[in-house]
Amino acid sequence: MRRAFAVCLLCFSLSAEAQYVGAASLEQTGDLSQSFSDLWKRLFGPKPTPVPLPTNVPARPAADDTLGRLVSWNVQVLGKNASAAKKSALRLGLGRALRGSAPTLLAVQEISNDAGARALARQLPGEGKNWTTSFTDSSDSQNNALYFGPGIRVDCSRSLDLPGVLHPPRMAHVTVQNADFTVLSIHLTYAKGKAAASAAELKIILAWLRAEMAKPNADPDFIIAGDFNLPTRKGKTLSMRSGETSWAPLEDSIGPGVTALIDDPTSRHGRENIANNYDHFIVTDDFMKEELVEAAAISPADIALAEREAGTRASDHFPIAMTFRKSGAGRDGRPVAIDGPSTCR
Repeated sequence: MRRAFAVCLLCFSLSAEAQYVGAASLEQTGDLSQSFSDLWKRLFGPKPTPVPLPTNVPARPAADDTLGRLVSWNVQVLGKNASAAKKSALRLGLGRALRGSAPTLLAVQEISNDAGARALARQLPGEGKNWTTSFTDSSDSQNNALYFGPGIRVDCSRSLDLPGVLHPPRMAHVTVQNADFTVLSIHLTYAKGKAAASAAELKIILAWLRAEMAKPNADPDFIIAGDFNLPTRKGKTLSMRSGETSWAPLEDSIGPGVTALIDDPTSRHGRENIANNYDHFIVTDDFMKEELVEAAAISPADIALAEREAGTRASDHFPIAMTFRKSGAGRDGRPVAIDGPSTCR
């Protein structure tokens, strides 16, 4: 009886799948036969085992006045109705993620409206009084935003309204002492787990990036930060969705001249478990060779500690962080130098 019900459910799902294919291109949705295979695995294959949160909080590195920091976090639909407990969890989590004296940028995804943007700002160190916000409210309930701490000069910022991208990226060009670069906060569509739809949006964003880099005297340093709903090749092997063939890694979509960072699973299965490798930084080769120092997910144990104190979960994602060189010699041995705000033109 149970198997017969499962077969009926499978037929119903395939019917819905066929309707989806009819409404969009195969390039966006992927091959129907592959969807059949993935659905069969979900129904009858072995169930993935969630990874429990670690309990050891790592030690903090020593301060280095040649470094800057970028943190990215999908805060799970933060709006005017956010509870006091959620705000407290975000405040405590951000306090741990942003701890230190280095100039810091924050890329945020899923800000519902102006009230949510203001609420997030108030959870920043010093209640956000020395921070600058870059945000535009829209009809989208999952807006992207950027926040800039003391020591960050914002040369320009704006929304990127790119046809075919559901959640408009937020873009800014910033200068941090001797370093300057363009940063985007993005959230690729989830589309009920359709990786091809996420990849299609990413290709549109990367086409914009490459067009900007092709301009005369362009600044070659770009960072794309956010929730991609796609894994790296290694990150897929560490994820609960590792058995889904159609969940293609970022390396299949990004092309030359850029690198995808962060292999750690960053989404969550319930409150106490880690699930999938969704959140990343994509950086251009010039930034990779010159300014980049390191990138990794913020320790889940750090965030879990903040959540236990607040009594609720901050988000269904963990934040990620990058350290970059703002002065001195870069990874290539050359002094870090300003290229100019070409994306502001």
